[in-house]
Amino acid sequence: MPDLFISIKYGILTLVRYGVLCLLFSTFHSVLHGQEAKPVRIGIFTDCQYCDCPPGDVRYYRLSLFKLDSCLKVFNSLSLDAIFHLGDMIDHDVSSYDSVLPRFKKFLAPLHLVLGNHDYMIKNKFKPGLLDLVGMKEDHYIVDLSNWRFIVLNGDDLSFIAPQDKKHRQERNDIVYDQYEHLHLNGMIWNGGIGKEQMSWLEKQLEEAERLNLKVVVMCHFPLFTKDDYNLFNNKELFHLLSGFSCVKAYFNGHYHSGSYKLIGGIHLVNFKGMVDTKINAFSVVTLTSDSILIKGFGREPDRNLKVR
Repeated sequence: MPDLFISIKYGILTLVRYGVLCLLFSTFHSVLHGQEAKPVRIGIFTDCQYCDCPPGDVRYYRLSLFKLDSCLKVFNSLSLDAIFHLGDMIDHDVSSYDSVLPRFKKFLAPLHLVLGNHDYMIKNKFKPGLLDLVGMKEDHYIVDLSNWRFIVLNGDDLSFIAPQDKKHRQERNDIVYDQYEHLHLNGMIWNGGIGKEQMSWLEKQLEEAERLNLKVVVMCHFPLFTKDDYNLFNNKELFHLLSGFSCVKAYFNGHYHSGSYKLIGGIHLVNFKGMVDTKINAFSVVTLTSDSILIKGFGREPDRNLKVR
């Protein structure tokens, strides 16, 4: 009789273990074949660009705090997996961070920052410590959520505003001189570029995403193909790299405050509208499913239903 109970006991344990293994295999199989357990939902806003200064043209700098509070209220009322700010937290005064960063800390979902050109438009003595000031461990990184990979790039890698060593200055100058030689307008001082080392790092992240069958959204402050004098210095080189990987579904950016959208080579290029412009707010909730990128716009940001390739 005891032997019978032992046999039953081990039989049950075997079934439990087998069931667990089947569940794990099923989960792995679903991820492997691009079937996510649930949609990923993220908050997106960009170019808050706060400054305690009078408005200029269509930029209402002081209103950014009220718009940020409104955005905060909406995002915190939802169940978001993450929030991304696509660059330009402030306009030019380092003291502006004292008003913006405490609000950023109130977001309930994890907040991930993308560096913009205005983030570095502060006095030189404060620039080397900017990452520590805003709480960033790295200036470019990845965030994996379900079967989506978000790759955050640092467009200030090659810059006329952010600190540059001799190697990066030379690389920047070579690219910008080439742009001017070919009468391209994106070599403007308010733009930036991706250096060779970061480009190599990006390629490795894309190769890994391809192996793991992850869908990828690349994020950077600077656009690839929008208004010519706002594009990334080496926009064509970066797009050439991205277009070589079928895992890349979209590229999200800010910088050009009027916003834009293009579909090129199966990649959705979404330039989100700047929060600082006009008296109307601008932010979005983006839902990523197995076959779509659904953008719910608030304020002047439009809704979009984008099918992924």
